Amino acid sequence: QVVEAGELELIIAGTTPRGSEHSSDTLLRSKPFMHLALPVAASRLGADRIFVPRQTRPLLSLVPTVSLIHDIGFFRAPDLYPRRSPIAVTTHLAVRSKRLLSVSGFTSDELCSQRLFEHATPLPIQAIHSVEWSPTHESRYLLCVAAQEPHKNLVRLVEAWSTAQTEGFDLVICGRTGEGSEALSNVISSSSKRESVRVVSGLSDDAYLRQLAECWGYIQPSLYEGLCIPALDAAAGGTPSVLSSLGNLGVVFKNAPAKQVFDPLSVQDMALSIEAVLSDEGFRSASSDWNRRHISQTDWRDVARAALQGMRW
Repeated sequence: QVVEAGELELIIAGTTPRGSEHSSDTLLRSKPFMHLALPVAASRLGADRIFVPRQTRPLLSLVPTVSLIHDIGFFRAPDLYPRRSPIAVTTHLAVRSKRLLSVSGFTSDELCSQRLFEHATPLPIQAIHSVEWSPTHESRYLLCVAAQEPHKNLVRLVEAWSTAQTEGFDLVICGRTGEGSEALSNVISSSSKRESVRVVSGLSDDAYLRQLAECWGYIQPSLYEGLCIPALDAAAGGTPSVLSSLGNLGVVFKNAPAKQVFDPLSVQDMALSIEAVLSDEGFRSASSDWNRRHISQTDWRDVARAALQGMRW
């Protein structure tokens, strides 16, 4: 709307040629994109700002840069992020800017508490994908969408699944492999319920959204999330869900029905929530209703307004 009103000119700089699905207005070399091609192009175009929707920024630039911070769990719990060094370096670079945006109020608070940046502007992001919950009765499964990384807490999830009353249900873990893949494979292999645990990845967009819509319930056991789009997508569609009390989810869902938020460090507490989301009809109804009332689709106009306000100085 701001662009259409003539108040702002927006130029997308990238490496994708025109005519592609996600084309760039200004085509730049892929290497070195961030630290040379981008700041030089911005200067030549007479840009007032560079917005980088990632946790990085050009090392040197004549044009002021504003970055978007997603997750800084590697500062809070470094042992859970074995490959943290590159993103830690780029994040330290990003916070050198005069202005900073974040994906949630939780992440803004974390930046302040870690003494990295005092007043990052949070963007009002909620659900991103439109998912209407329509569970299938032929294959009833509890879904978790998470990369196989230690901070996603998937080992405890499988341990809780093995402890809980789950007869007639499957656990589906959807996400790419990572530093926690071996530990996940080992705990599944040793579980008495290993036949009911499925790990999937590489789904098409349509297949992923169908899997999200058709699940019996949703669980997110993460030890840290700066936002967590899958959990928000599921909740906005009315899916009964049980979620970690830590990270952004603990803030967003703190007033949800009892058992919807659990201690992710406690296998027993997680198991009780799993039983509730699978078999307690009263809880499932209350969770679905609460999620629909409190979690909405993101209004990208509001996000744009907040972003523009956060870029001004």
